[in-house]
Amino acid sequence: MDAAGAERLRWRIEQQEHWRQADAVLDGRQPSVDPDLYELESLEDGLRLYTPRMTRAGIMRLCKRLVDGVWEHGMLDEQHDAGARSMAHVA
Repeated sequence: MDAAGAERLRWRIEQQEHWRQADAVLDGRQPSVDPDLYELESLEDGLRLYTPRMTRAGIMRLCKRLVDGVWEHGMLDEQHDAGARSMAHVA
């Protein structure tokens, strides 16, 4: 395995361990693998950030926050939340 392959494997293991922090993943209420895995860009403590998207409202970023053992979906407004990490919940 080359260095790039090793890095991809390390990232895959790291993100899967992060995803499994949720009790809802462990008990089957949420999928065993993040359905948005291929858009995942970064991990923080209890927060997953995904590829930004252009919308009519501006640049938005899907995020998932670990709340009471469940990954909750939300959107970050990249123009207004620069560094703030506040999240608008999406039903």
